[in-house]
Amino acid sequence: MRLTLLLGLLLYSSLTFAQKNKDASVLRTDFDASLYEEQLRLTELMYWSQHGDSTFDRNDANYLFIRGLVRALRTEGAFEFPFDSLRYISKLYTPDRKYRIFTWQVKQQFGTYRHFGCILPSDPKAAILPLIDQSDVYIGRDDTILTNKAWYGAAYFQIVPEIIKIKGISYYTLIGYDPHEPFSQRKMIDFLWFDKTGTPHFGAPLLETPKGIKHRFYIEYASDVMVQLRYDLNAQKIVYDHLIPRNSENAGLGFDDVPDGSFNAFVLKKKMWRFEDNTDIRLQFGSPEPEKKPGSAPKKPQSGLLPPEN
Repeated sequence: MRLTLLLGLLLYSSLTFAQKNKDASVLRTDFDASLYEEQLRLTELMYWSQHGDSTFDRNDANYLFIRGLVRALRTEGAFEFPFDSLRYISKLYTPDRKYRIFTWQVKQQFGTYRHFGCILPSDPKAAILPLIDQSDVYIGRDDTILTNKAWYGAAYFQIVPEIIKIKGISYYTLIGYDPHEPFSQRKMIDFLWFDKTGTPHFGAPLLETPKGIKHRFYIEYASDVMVQLRYDLNAQKIVYDHLIPRNSENAGLGFDDVPDGSFNAFVLKKKMWRFEDNTDIRLQFGSPEPEKKPGSAPKKPQSGLLPPEN
């Protein structure tokens, strides 16, 4: 009840402020003024979905946020609208700008998290595609192709600029973060692609690992440490910390894993991400960059919601 009353006051204030500044917004850009008004409402709702006093309050605010976001995304110009006032949510474009991916998470009971998201196609006539988190069902599955209705949830904070194209299908490489639970966190590599009907799929046999060909890759680690898994622009590879358990008795359990100071990587070769052991990452610490040939400058990766630096 307290949250409902507070939301009512905040939304009333947001609408009043938006109405007063409606003309100024139109003067600054050619976006529909309703997008600015909706963004103000969404900003407040997203805040309470992250900081509500109880799981009920957070989920209640998130429910209202989802309704408002869908309403906003159906507005003309939403694909290009920056939504730059929205925090706690990732807003990434695919490198070819055919799709825009929104992902976020909401804390649940006992310190676990549930993920939410949707895919907005650039075609204004295409439907918004919801992402339904089923990671509890597919936990640890790295050999499965999923759909948007059975999604291995994560908040994506990078999309690798290189698109893998095989037999007319474009595969987008996503890097995401999952707060998971009080004792451990996860980061992962996944692939997004669309079949001929326009249905989105997640996972593809494009990762060559020491354990064989995998459809996705994830690392789980202790909640009190910082771990890297990201696309390195200079090296043009996906770099991640090599992990070891603090206590050998906990090997393979994830919650006790910490970085040992070395790094592994995946390098894109012949349309596959191929494992590279003990990779050299000195470039990212300020070593001179190798001489680049004309026209060979790497593309900048898309970045969105950044995981907290624990």
